[in-house]
Amino acid sequence: MTGDGDPSATPTRRRFLAGAATALAATTAGCGYVPGGGDLAWEESLRTGGLAFGSDRRHCATADRLITVENQSGRTYDFEDEEWRDVENAAVSVLEPDGTVRSVGETERQAVGPPAVGGEVAFLPVERGSVTAVDLSRDESGDGTPVGEGATDESDDSVRWRVDIASVSGDEEGETSEPVLRGVRASHALAVAIGPRGIAAVDAETGERAFAIPDLWTDGSGRGPADLTPRVAVDGETVWALVPEAAATTGTGDAAIVGYDRAGGRRADRAVAADHEWIAVVDGTVVVGAPGVSMSGYGRDLDRRFGLDVRAPNARPAAVQADQGAIYYSRGRAVTAVDVARGEVAFERSNLPQGNLAVDEHGAYVTGIERARDAGTEPRMVAVGTDGSVRWEAPFPDGVDPRDLYAFGGRLVALADDAAYGFRAAPGERWSPFG
Repeated sequence: MTGDGDPSATPTRRRFLAGAATALAATTAGCGYVPGGGDLAWEESLRTGGLAFGSDRRHCATADRLITVENQSGRTYDFEDEEWRDVENAAVSVLEPDGTVRSVGETERQAVGPPAVGGEVAFLPVERGSVTAVDLSRDESGDGTPVGEGATDESDDSVRWRVDIASVSGDEEGETSEPVLRGVRASHALAVAIGPRGIAAVDAETGERAFAIPDLWTDGSGRGPADLTPRVAVDGETVWALVPEAAATTGTGDAAIVGYDRAGGRRADRAVAADHEWIAVVDGTVVVGAPGVSMSGYGRDLDRRFGLDVRAPNARPAAVQADQGAIYYSRGRAVTAVDVARGEVAFERSNLPQGNLAVDEHGAYVTGIERARDAGTEPRMVAVGTDGSVRWEAPFPDGVDPRDLYAFGGRLVALADDAAYGFRAAPGERWSPFG
């Protein structure tokens, strides 16, 4: 695949300004300047391919990097075979905290959902009911850790394995024009494909089948809920599913939480109200939410640990599992943090910009248009600490209106158009005449 060249070879205006600001800060360090939260550290292009046309992008952030999967369609020149070839697949890349973008590899088909990450592997649901495992330690330049004997395609060593899981998609042949997988969840041990009727789990390292439940979401006579990915969580070798009323076997007529071991056996189950729509696992606690109504937590044997009458979010919230075991979510201009270990609301902070939310072990970050009378209407970012206090706030550079927001590796990364902007996440002191 041809490339666009080194994005740093011709610096953009913002890249130049960011570099100039850093250099100026260095020369005036004796005057009391310490890079502060919200300072621009770098700008980088997200495009890693050279095809005629690009399609949609999907992202997944870990504690130390951002994985991007970009569907691409067009023509590229194969220099080895000296011929043009048509390409319709997905390119996988990794964005590091220092702004470095590594092109990892390509899938054989286009992705139909966001990736899930377990260890050094990204698991992608792709067209026609398949899951592809891509080694994130690889680099298309030839650097990186070699893949073992599990690679299935000599032309792309980054692919560890590909598995056809159409049997749980509701389309046995896997030959429909519609995406037949709803998504994928994963841990370091298992990758779970989610179809409109059931799930299938495979070994994360080898792709060997662990178990499949073809009719998890329905009673076999109909379809289940439309949005199924938030109803599955993977914790090590346990798969947790929030099963709707039609498939519940608890005898109560409500929904149920079900935990499956590596062989597909039920290790635990518990009835819950039918209005619950998402499930997550935080530091060993299984958390389920009824949007706008409540949030509850259970142990691994599904003994009840807490129940909170809070306005739970509609979507599965962002979770931080480093030390504090917290769940963060936003509703309107408020951010709420739930301490899972204590089973209580840690804080609720209001009067924040309404927009994107990102979290890390230091707290939450929100961006949006602040419409307060004294703040104008420029896009702003605000960092909220684990105690609910505002750590720092800053405007975005001119012309940057973020579409997505992620926090990893000490950086707050905003995505806008084809570029990623990395801002310093740690607070600091800005200009001061006293050093």
